[in-house]
Amino acid sequence: MTKALALDESQYGVRVNCISPGNIWTPLWEELAASTPDPRATVLEGTLAQPMGRMGQPAEVGAAAVFLASGATFCTGMDLFLTGGAELGYGRKASPGTPVDIPPSHW
Repeated sequence: MTKALALDESQYGVRVNCISPGNIWTPLWEELAASTPDPRATVLEGTLAQPMGRMGQPAEVGAAAVFLASGATFCTGMDLFLTGGAELGYGRKASPGTPVDIPPSHW
């Protein structure tokens, strides 16, 4: 849809891009984890799904949106993946020895 809209609207000088976030530490993620039998293990698995060994932060999504809205003036039809590399394969991505930053729990 992003690419189709970008093609359609470019004639009017309108840029169309999208952001595809992965595991971003939000209240929704925390609620999901809290609803599982072992919330800490759920958060750990979500964290280890990123090669960077951490979940993204809402401010990082906001920074990407600001970039697309103001700085990316020659970008259109773009899907910006904010996933910490999670889409690069299956299962755990963090290498042994990668420092892991698990969000603080409230359970």
